[in-house]
Amino acid sequence: MGAVLVTGASGFIGRHIVLALQARGEQVVASGRDPQALARLPGGIAVRPVDLCRDDLDALLRGCEAVIHPAARSTPWGPAAAFERDNVLATQRLLDAARRAQIRRFVHFSSPSIYFRYADQHAVTEDFAPPARWITDYARTKWESEVRVRQAAAEGLPCVVLRPRAVFGEGDRAIFPRLLAVARRGWFPLVHGGRAIIDTTHIDNVVDAALACLSPAVPGDGRAYNLSNGEPIAVAALLRQVFEACDLRVRMVPVPRTLAVGLAGVGEAIARRRRDCPEPRLTRYSVGVIGWSQTLDIGRARQELGYTPRVSIAEGLARFARSVRA
Repeated sequence: MGAVLVTGASGFIGRHIVLALQARGEQVVASGRDPQALARLPGGIAVRPVDLCRDDLDALLRGCEAVIHPAARSTPWGPAAAFERDNVLATQRLLDAARRAQIRRFVHFSSPSIYFRYADQHAVTEDFAPPARWITDYARTKWESEVRVRQAAAEGLPCVVLRPRAVFGEGDRAIFPRLLAVARRGWFPLVHGGRAIIDTTHIDNVVDAALACLSPAVPGDGRAYNLSNGEPIAVAALLRQVFEACDLRVRMVPVPRTLAVGLAGVGEAIARRRRDCPEPRLTRYSVGVIGWSQTLDIGRARQELGYTPRVSIAEGLARFARSVRA
């Protein structure tokens, strides 16, 4: 049996997948761009510091039979060229190398951010047509990378696409840490009064789905699977649970959606005029994520992957809080 290559292993999702594969006795090759983070992985894992856009990927894939590809630039802010490079070019180069290496399974991580609209959406299925105008380059390039994956599948490379919603858990450096950074001021802007209903996904549930995709019984035609905890929750209720679990007393300040979007737009315009174009504290996308409802239909994953979320939001938040306090 060959090894499983996991890209982005120096990041949140990739690291958890690497540890799960090792725990079940698989040979693992862990690649990433942060050598120090890779060095903190346990012994017995082949570590490969690699830039997917520049380095020799044929050498990286030598001895591998499967690829799990969560590596990406995943932020709502940044230059378009950087998203093209890290999300589209990197994926295309990896797909090309995987075909040459005759990889038996390619599991690609996309994002439900492609569904984003300034509108409430409930039980969104995997069927999707791209919008005329994208709100973020992240969403656009994640969709473009999906298109490349499905093209590779049509050419004979067995591929699967996962779209996990708002992944959280121990080691999360994006979603909840950003919320906590704002909350530590003592107050939090509650867009639309926190009435929007959203989905989240604990990292262990995402890992379970990724490993299930390695089975040859799962179709390899490039189809996509929505992932979430299957526990839609109001933003206000979720935030209260997060802050309470982390022992934070936070005053919620209701903000109308139109006002929040307008303020975020002003902040973005100011940021773009600065030389380093820093990410503003508030973006229109981040306002939209917590201001409008979006829940996913995960029926396809349940039926075809045998996906059953085993870590609830409550348990996941308790684990996350313990890791924060530690």
